[in-house]
Amino acid sequence: MSSRVTALALFALYALIFLVPGFFTLPPLDRDESRFAQATKQMLETGDPVEIRYQNEARNKKPVGIYWMQAASAAALGGPEAAPIWAYRIPSAIGAMLAIWFTWLAGAALVGRRAAALGAALFGISMLMVAEGHIAKTDAMQAAAITAMMAGLARAFMRWQETPDAKARWSDIVLIWAGLGIAALIKGPVGLMVGGGAVVLAGLLGGGFRWLKMTRPAIGVPLALLVFSPWAIAITIQTGGQFWYDAIWGDMLSKVAGAQEKHGGFIGYYLLLVTLTLFPGSLLLLPAAWRTVQMRKAPWAMFLIAWVVPAWVVFELLPTKLPHYTLPCYPALALAIGAYLNARLQGEPDATPRWTGYANLVLWLIFAFALGAIYTAAPNYYSGAAGAGMIDILLTMAVIAAASALAVVTISQTWRLFLPAAAVLAAFAYAGLFERTFAATQDLHVSPRVAELARERGGWTPGTPIVSAGYHEPSLVFLTETAIELAPDGKAAARYLADHPEGVALIEEKELDAFLREAAAIGLKPERKWTLSGFNYSRGKRVAISIYRVRP
Repeated sequence: MSSRVTALALFALYALIFLVPGFFTLPPLDRDESRFAQATKQMLETGDPVEIRYQNEARNKKPVGIYWMQAASAAALGGPEAAPIWAYRIPSAIGAMLAIWFTWLAGAALVGRRAAALGAALFGISMLMVAEGHIAKTDAMQAAAITAMMAGLARAFMRWQETPDAKARWSDIVLIWAGLGIAALIKGPVGLMVGGGAVVLAGLLGGGFRWLKMTRPAIGVPLALLVFSPWAIAITIQTGGQFWYDAIWGDMLSKVAGAQEKHGGFIGYYLLLVTLTLFPGSLLLLPAAWRTVQMRKAPWAMFLIAWVVPAWVVFELLPTKLPHYTLPCYPALALAIGAYLNARLQGEPDATPRWTGYANLVLWLIFAFALGAIYTAAPNYYSGAAGAGMIDILLTMAVIAAASALAVVTISQTWRLFLPAAAVLAAFAYAGLFERTFAATQDLHVSPRVAELARERGGWTPGTPIVSAGYHEPSLVFLTETAIELAPDGKAAARYLADHPEGVALIEEKELDAFLREAAAIGLKPERKWTLSGFNYSRGKRVAISIYRVRP
């Protein structure tokens, strides 16, 4: 068995340790995960693999790649009628595993195999990567495709630096251009922005551009187009070009013009957040970044800087900000940390200023202790009357203790224990968060509870008409059925129930008066079957939803 196959198997096993907790038990999340899963579910229901729809609306935002992958896994695990939400998450989990392996592949060319293994392992336990591996949307698989492309570019770049007259390798050509094509099929131009920015900055920093002949664009560009263009042509014909108008003007450029859907932030947002999103390896981020910049004339450092800086600047300048946008840069950050850690293990003199390590440590401990507090605080606020129990308190203590131990390892420079201590901390943190804390915060599980009570108390079954007023979260659509009527107000819900007297109505408290007044006006006698309360985290407010049926 080759070393690469062995590395792939080991990294897959390693990733599963952190991906399995919560993977099968987390309910559908709002809003992106449930929108993606519901659109995929409808693709299976209609048998149309080209156009993407959410209920009756065209979802002209992202290309089709992730929907095809989700459709394949969901079709194999029950189809649109029975596949659970975790069936739609399988491509994301696979994407997370592949992203870790491609990080190692890129790092093996740039910083050597041991440093690459350390960096890939730290990337694999980063909070953002583990979170995205649990969510049925684009970002984990996009990270895999972009990292594959960057691995091919890194291998070609370093090969040119070492042997300018060497022949191009087919493996690198396929990685670069197939990776770019798949990235485009998943999320449009993001891969081109990351790769193009890296090529330009690497050239300006001294790497030149002659090495690009190692990528064989004459072969590669058609390969990338072969991946992307068949669907692009089909969607253009099927929608008369409307997809591209909506995707470019309605989605992409709206993120440039302003904070889309109120997801805004200040310049420096991602720099502040990276301590948490790259946690726990971020404990060494500032010293590692300092060392990489110090060594910027070295080809490996030049390439890592070029990988991160242009894309990061673009993301910081965009008015629309979400934590996962910078994920394609994280493999490079993790490899810089892996290179720094490997240098310490080899006894290389540390030329980074001591203040970088201490400043990093203070900020990291603030985030680590805040994370530890969540395990007790979240159940107290969002578990109804139960509150936090002993297991929640023990989780808080365990995470804080593990974080403290990793800090001690770092201060004492016991570098051989850094990765094991980080992995133990990550295991406590993610297993506790996904298996216990999310399960204990029942107030946050509004849609699963509404859907369950609609069946148990309201007598709803698939095919029975159902309407919801005031609460329109995508997870409710996914957990009930595509045909659920999302009424604009309580008055419209009453009229729907009059037209479908065998149906079920879900009425949020703010629409209840309008619903009852209109029902009385048209001679309808709705009977309340149940009322539940919870916290709608998508809107940041409490909700109370009543289930009604027409009284016989």
